[in-house]
Amino acid sequence: MAGPLSTGNLFYPLSPRLTMLLCTIFTQGGEDDLPSLEHLNEDDAYLLQEKAQQLLALEPDKRVAAVVREMRRQIQFAGLVGLEAIDPSWLLAGVRGEQPVTIGIILAQLSTGARGRILAHLPPKVRARVPAKEDLKQTRLEIMRIVRQKFESRYVAMPAPPGEPTHFYFKDIALLDARELVQLIRALGIEQLAAAFMAVGRRKLAELCHRLGTAAADELIAAYKETEQRDAMDIGDANDFLSRMVLGLKSGGPGPDDKDAFQKELFQKAGLFRLAMAVRQERPMFIQQLAQRIPRSHGKLLSQYVYRLNDSEEVDWTKLRRLQDLVLFRVEKLATRGKVNARYLKFEFCYWGDEEAEGQPAEGGEGQGYDDEGYG
Repeated sequence: MAGPLSTGNLFYPLSPRLTMLLCTIFTQGGEDDLPSLEHLNEDDAYLLQEKAQQLLALEPDKRVAAVVREMRRQIQFAGLVGLEAIDPSWLLAGVRGEQPVTIGIILAQLSTGARGRILAHLPPKVRARVPAKEDLKQTRLEIMRIVRQKFESRYVAMPAPPGEPTHFYFKDIALLDARELVQLIRALGIEQLAAAFMAVGRRKLAELCHRLGTAAADELIAAYKETEQRDAMDIGDANDFLSRMVLGLKSGGPGPDDKDAFQKELFQKAGLFRLAMAVRQERPMFIQQLAQRIPRSHGKLLSQYVYRLNDSEEVDWTKLRRLQDLVLFRVEKLATRGKVNARYLKFEFCYWGDEEAEGQPAEGGEGQGYDDEGYG
């Protein structure tokens, strides 16, 4: 369980840009300047006003120390956007077409790992002309900053992780790294397929399982058995969903490699669709943050699914919140299995709950949610 709010979490979950804005108000102005926050959009203004009141509740010395400490932390977080938190495939797309010197300046401000992955995918002729980090030591700091800021403007700001364990809400899934999100998406894909087969029946489930490897088929069957009837898709939606998921996939052949490729892409597409269903009514910035965390092809598909869902379907808020609870519950279970950083188990997971039971979805028992055996 999370304890009371500490100064280490005062600015969480503000984005780096909003954090620096609030810190600037308190260092360059004061309480009298807070009304200027009303010029921001409603969500940002509400968040900043809430955090400002928490800061004002501190003793002056503690407030100054908290603001200065956070400003230092944000500066160390590598820019206002947090390029290190963006999947390298997005950064690679961003540097394509740039001059080698510009690419070198951008890469010089990234980690060794991210820099290496981007360089490895550049055309050989371009890569050979990109200056090394050591060759840019004489470049003026102002130029480095301008180039980085221009590059950062192509992306939305990524959320900075909290300094200490706190509450973990649905929106905090944007804190998961790429590897963790890929694990989550796979688990969600299995769950969404199970929800579809709850509607269309065991016979079609068996037909698909013949195209999967033994382990993957067992995972899907386990998820099917654990899915509650209220979480089943409508039969029409289920048939459309299954048709779309299989469309364009190479049929799982008899060989293990063929089946592995088929099930990997199937679970991935289905998981992105389920995630899109869960985030469809969230702010565009949050959806883009999630998209930027994962490989660019995955992120683009996630955004496409969100657009199609919002363009064609009305929102059932009860089902939406139930789905968000199930996603959050899956994150918590993945953390217990080491597939998501175990540090999140120190957080307090916060669920919408529903009319039948307040709090998180039920654990264990057939028809009672998920016992997490066999998949995810």
